[in-house]
Amino acid sequence: MNRTRTLAWPNCYNIRDLGGLPTDSGHLTRVGAVVRSDLPARLTVEGQRALLGYGIRTIIDLRRSLQVTTEPSLVFAPEIADPLPTLYNISLEEHGAAVDEAIRQAGNRREEVYLLTLQHNQRQVARILQTIAAAPPGGILIHCNAGKDRTGIVTALLLSLVGVPDAIIADDYALSQQQLWPLYERLVEEAGGEEHVGWWLKPTATPAMMRHVLNELRSNYGDVVEYLRQAGVSEVTIAQLRARLLAT
Repeated sequence: MNRTRTLAWPNCYNIRDLGGLPTDSGHLTRVGAVVRSDLPARLTVEGQRALLGYGIRTIIDLRRSLQVTTEPSLVFAPEIADPLPTLYNISLEEHGAAVDEAIRQAGNRREEVYLLTLQHNQRQVARILQTIAAAPPGGILIHCNAGKDRTGIVTALLLSLVGVPDAIIADDYALSQQQLWPLYERLVEEAGGEEHVGWWLKPTATPAMMRHVLNELRSNYGDVVEYLRQAGVSEVTIAQLRARLLAT
């Protein structure tokens, strides 16, 4: 996989372009169309300029509304004068207390958490994909807090939709473990040892985890596209997403 997809925007750790990946149709995914990241609120002023210079015009925050209230997605510095991106908050976790408890019981089995999230948040998945499809021209930044779990789920759906093979999707997902490890090591050092850092902060992301999720979606729905249809994603939206994400 081409590691140059990783973007160095100061103070964020887990940013990469979804472009340049091969698909089953022989096309590549379009560079600059969609970028995945950890929380862009951490960006320095230089990082904010890099984001705008990369052509990002839409930002979609997948965190819960309480998280957004506590720490907004991105507040641009006063000296940033460019036209600013449109920000959307569409939480991928609007599933109620019963599912929250099931997710808690799943614990560190992240692949099971992902499957529960996909099963119980289909309306939210549809809203997110519709927002991506209808966004104005320019790049789209999708993020959560670490850019690994919620962002990894949405990214996997998008890449599978346009025909990127499972193995490549899984490898892209696993890059988050590598890219977030320096942040985790910093947290461990600041806390005085790994035993003082919650297990959920450890950036575990293996290819096998995402392959399991994709295999289960295929087993339960036929394929990812059928899952999206059942979630309420229209054929028009599917066509718009493919046009947006595939290079010509």
